[in-house]
Amino acid sequence: MSFSWDSQVYFDELDLNGTLHNARFALHVERAQSALFERLGKQWTRFADRDPDLHYVVRELHVEFLNAVTGPGPMRVEITADKIGTTSAVYGFRCGDETTYAHGHRVIVKVDRETGRPVPWSPWYREMFAELQR
Repeated sequence: MSFSWDSQVYFDELDLNGTLHNARFALHVERAQSALFERLGKQWTRFADRDPDLHYVVRELHVEFLNAVTGPGPMRVEITADKIGTTSAVYGFRCGDETTYAHGHRVIVKVDRETGRPVPWSPWYREMFAELQR
């Protein structure tokens, strides 16, 4: 199972070649992951209101660019749950519909909001992750 999100590509995200700038793919993956959490009831409007499981840092981001996005419009982003550890989680992603524009993975680590140190995921998060893996 995966989560899919149509992320809007805007004209100002295109580079001088008229293609989506490579640095913007990370933003679209982040938007898709935020949409996943919102769909699961974990939306927020202020940083202080975030669920503790949404206090995380990105440890690693790997992107392989395969085809160019050549204009504005919706871009499908699919998120998969690949692996979960005590404090980390690995999400795979694919950008594109029939054509894959980019794919890769993103590793996040849950941190304590006061200390910034890694802390374990909650039972809710583990259950949500397992459901996404199915």
